[in-house]
Parts: sequence; structure tokens; C-alpha cells
Amino acid sequence: MKLKLFPISVLFVVLVVFFFSISFQVSVQAQDETAQPWLVETAEIVKKGMPVPNRPPMLWANSVRFQNIAEVLGGAIEVERWVNEPPKDFAGKFVLIEVWATWCPPCRRSLALLEYFHEKYKNELVVISICETDEEALKKMEGTTKLGDIKVPLAVDTYRRFANKLGVWGIPHAVLIEPIKGAVLWEGMPTQIGYELSDEKLGKILANLKKPALIAMLPKVAPFEIKACPPDPNKPNEKPKTEMRSAGTDDGITVEKE
Repeated sequence: MKLKLFPISVLFVVLVVFFFSISFQVSVQAQDETAQPWLVETAEIVKKGMPVPNRPPMLWANSVRFQNIAEVLGGAIEVERWVNEPPKDFAGKFVLIEVWATWCPPCRRSLALLEYFHEKYKNELVVISICETDEEALKKMEGTTKLGDIKVPLAVDTYRRFANKLGVWGIPHAVLIEPIKGAVLWEGMPTQIGYELSDEKLGKILANLKKPALIAMLPKVAPFEIKACPPDPNKPNEKPKTEMRSAGTDDGITVEKE
């Protein structure tokens, strides 16, 4: 009598999820917000010694954690056009995508964080910035970071196709996608104090790419596609309802409660 084998694909996904989930066991340490201005939630720089707002981890979008991004979107990640150089082949790398707008002060502050990650982790990570406002707004953007300072692949998508499919209504919102199955491992507002996508947390996740066991599993082709194409004007473009969702963990990984 032959034993019925556990489906290999299911086993593989379970192993991948377990492998990456251990990377999130990182404690959040007290940080000096004056040295990292992207962590500031208000329009004024939080001065050293001031108390950090005691807020729970929140999610201003639908939770898609551990879901395949291509399945969530029903296809490729679509943008209208690239403002600068589009991302090159990102097979075998993590991909961090943030959606934002020029009118949003926290979004403008998070640009420095994206540039920091882009420079520090260029061998393990591809950072992509998707702006819902157009090039003219980018040229007139307020704040310390100007359009010419943005080196990460930057696209505009005024129809918010990617953001709307994720149910994003609070920005900036980011997702971190793993390179094997294209699953979302982290989601949320990357600069929410106390629950941010910190350098320590991201560094520990990306360090897995140096492990032989993971290297052997990396595909030659990325598990999802990013393409530039004009939006369909006949399709409705309704923004998600402003429904606040709470997160059920204390380490910055946002999981919608049932």
C-alpha cells in the first residue's frame, strides 16, 4: 500500500513561511527620532527627550500578509509610467514597494528612508516608489527631498491601481515581498514610531539571502511582474473606504483582527 504524499507545493510554502517568519522576532529598541527624521509623525521634528506617542500598531489598508502579491492583484503590478530608471531584473531579491503622494508630509519624510534602504541593501533589495500624484506635483514638492534627489525607481500611478487593490487609504503604505513565491512578509506604514520597518528588522530579514539553504531555492525569474501601462479610463477608480484596522502583534507586523 502506497502512502499518500503530502503535496510538495504545500510543504514548500509552509517551509518558506516558517523560514521567513523567524526573521521577524526582532525587538524594537528606543531610537533617537532627531537622527532619523523619517520616524517623525508630526510636521515638527520631535526633539530629543520628548515622549514618543503611545499608539497601537495600526493598518490603514487591507491585510495581505503571507499572500501572493500576483494573486492579490489578479496579475502584474501596474504603474502609468516611470519618472526615472525602472527597476532592473529583481529575481532573487526582496522588493519593497511604497505608495505615497506629494501632498502627504509623512510620505515626503519617508522618502529619506527609502533612499537609505536603497543604498545600504542594493544587493539584496529593490526599492520601488509609486506616487499617486503626477510629475508636475513631484517637481513642485515641498520638503527637504526634491525630485532630483530620488534615486530609487520612481513611478506615478494617478489611478492608484496598486494601492486600491490593496485597499490602501492611509499613506505612506509599504509592502515587503519575498523573492521565492512573491508573498508579502511585512505591510504597513513604515514610519509609525515603535512599529516601523526599522533598519535592524529589515537587515535581519535580508541577511537570510546569504544562507546557502535559501540561495538554493531562489528562482531565476521573479515570481511577479511590474509593468508600465496606461490606466483604463472606463474602469472605476474608487478609493477604499476609510476603515481603520488594528494590528494584532507587538513587533510591527500588521495582522488584521477578525
